[in-house]
Amino acid sequence: MSRGDDEAALVGRARGGDEAAFEELVRRHEGEVFRLCRRLLGNREDALDAAQDTFVRVFRALPRFRGEASFRTWVYGIALNVCRNALASAPRRAAARSVPLDADPVEGGAPVSLDDGRASPERVAYGRQLGRALEEALAALSPDHREVIVLREVEGLEYEEMAAVLGCRPGTVKSRLARARAALLERLAGVWP
Repeated sequence: MSRGDDEAALVGRARGGDEAAFEELVRRHEGEVFRLCRRLLGNREDALDAAQDTFVRVFRALPRFRGEASFRTWVYGIALNVCRNALASAPRRAAARSVPLDADPVEGGAPVSLDDGRASPERVAYGRQLGRALEEALAALSPDHREVIVLREVEGLEYEEMAAVLGCRPGTVKSRLARARAALLERLAGVWP
C-alpha cells in the first residue's frame, strides 16, 4: 500500500471517528504545519498557537473534506488561513516580527550552522550576512509574496498544490511567484550576487 493510499485510509477512518487515525494524521503533518506557520508568523509561540488551531479546525472540518486535493494540501490551506487571520489582527500587525531563515523551526528556532567545516571564515561571515539580509527581505515582503515564496521555496510545494492551497489557478501562482521573487531580489540588491 502506498503512502497516499495509506493516508486516504487514515482519513477515512478519522472521518468515521477513529481518534487513533486522526492522531496519526496529526503526527505526520504537525512538523510541516508548524514550519509553515513559523515562517509566516515570525515566532515560535504564535506558530505553535496557529498549528494547534489548524488541527482543531481540521478535526472539525474533516467530515466536509471531499478529497479533491491531497490531505496535505487541504491542511496547508487551513494553516494558511489561520496564519492570515493571525496576521490581520491589529495587535499582530503592530508586533510584526521576522524569522531567521537559518533557524530550525522544529527545534525552537536554534540557528542552523552555515559552516560546513570546510568554509573559510570569510565565507561563513558572508553566509551569516546573507542569511540576515534574506531574513529581513522576506519579512519586508507583502504577505501574499511571503506566502508564495515560503510555499514554493521552503515547503517545496508544486504549482498545482500551491494553487489548491491559495485558491487560485496555477498560472496565477506562477505570476505571483515571479513577482515575489523579483521583489525579494530587489530587496537583496547589493547583498546577493
